[in-house]
Amino acid sequence: MARKLLIVIFVFTLAALSLLAIRQEQINTVHTMTVLHQKIARQETSLDALRFAIEKECSAESLGLFLTAEVLPDE
Repeated sequence: MARKLLIVIFVFTLAALSLLAIRQEQINTVHTMTVLHQKIARQETSLDALRFAIEKECSAESLGLFLTAEVLPDE
């Protein structure tokens, strides 16, 4: 009877350890995903800043000043 009890405890211990290993893999995966999402958010923020700078440089007012200066003849 004691032998069967030890075998059952051993089997449940192995099952618990395997479940803990699976849970740890899930936690590691979620952590990796979180780090990647944060990196993507930072890059999107810098991309938005670059888009804003490009839009500012290519705006009609900015281009209009250059076009007007080029079209007017020198006196």
